[in-house]
Amino acid sequence: MEAPANMDSDGSPRGEINPADRAAFEVAEVAALAFVDEDRTPYGGPMAKRELSFEVLETQRLGADVRVRIGYRPSKGFSGRAGEEWILVDGDGAIRTRELISRPKENQPWVLIALATLSVIAAVVLVPVLISRSDPSGDPLYRAGRTLWMRASQPDIVDEVQYGGLTLDGNAVNFRIAGPANDWQLAVIHVSLFNQTSQQVSVTIDENAAVLTDVDGEEYAPINVVERSQGMSGSIDSQYRYPDFIGLWRSIVIRGAESVAGMLLFEVPPDFDADRFTWRASDTIQVGFND
Repeated sequence: MEAPANMDSDGSPRGEINPADRAAFEVAEVAALAFVDEDRTPYGGPMAKRELSFEVLETQRLGADVRVRIGYRPSKGFSGRAGEEWILVDGDGAIRTRELISRPKENQPWVLIALATLSVIAAVVLVPVLISRSDPSGDPLYRAGRTLWMRASQPDIVDEVQYGGLTLDGNAVNFRIAGPANDWQLAVIHVSLFNQTSQQVSVTIDENAAVLTDVDGEEYAPINVVERSQGMSGSIDSQYRYPDFIGLWRSIVIRGAESVAGMLLFEVPPDFDADRFTWRASDTIQVGFND
C-alpha cells in the first residue's frame, strides 16, 4: 500500500514536477493512503470488513491543497474493477474532505459479457439513426451522440451560486461563485452524461467541453468552477442556494453503463436568451432550447 514514488498521475516521471509540488504530492499521498486504510466506514457493510488493498491513481494540485485519487479493492477473491475516491489534503498533510466516486465491481460472467457485446454491436448500428432523435420518452432535452447520451437542462439565470458541504469532522463549509461585476449573470445548466455503448469514454471537462449559444449566435464557454469557488464565513443566502451543487470541471472516465451528472456555469449578459447547448468533449451532442 505504497504511493508511487517515481511517476506522476499522468504517467510521466515524477522528476518533471517542480521540487515543491513533488514534496507536497508525496506528503499528501502518504496521508491519504493512511487515512483511507484507517477509516473504511464509507465503504459500508461487508466491504468495510474485508481485507483491502489501496493504491494512488492520480495526484493533482488544487490551489494550496493537493487532491489524491485512491483506488481500493478486496485483496483476495476479487477479479473486477477497483472502487475510487478523492481525498483532499491541505499543505500540512491534514485531510480536509473525502469524496467516494465508485465502489468495487465484480467482473460479469462470460455469458453476460457475450450478451453485452451483442448489445454494443446493435448500438453501433442504431446510434447513427438516434442522433437526430430525442429520447423515446419524449424528453426534448435528452439527446444521443456517437458514444454518449446527454441530458442538458434549460439554463437557470442567477446572480451567484452558493452551496455547502461538510468536513470530515462534521463542520459545515460554505462556498460561493459570484457572477462578474459588469451586470452580467450566471447561467447554470444541469448536465447528465450516459455511456451506453462503449467500454469506457475519457472526458475532459474544461472551457472547451461545451458551448452555450444565444439566439443571436453569440457563444459562451463554461467557467472554471474550481477556481471561482470562494469560501464563505457566513451562512448561505436562500435565494442563491444550490443544495445539490456539483460542479463539473475535471478529467473523468465514464465506463460502460455508467453516468456522471453535475452543473456547468456560464457568464452571460443581462438580456441573454438561450438558443442551444452543444457538448464537445469526446463527442458532439446538441440540445436546442427553442425546438
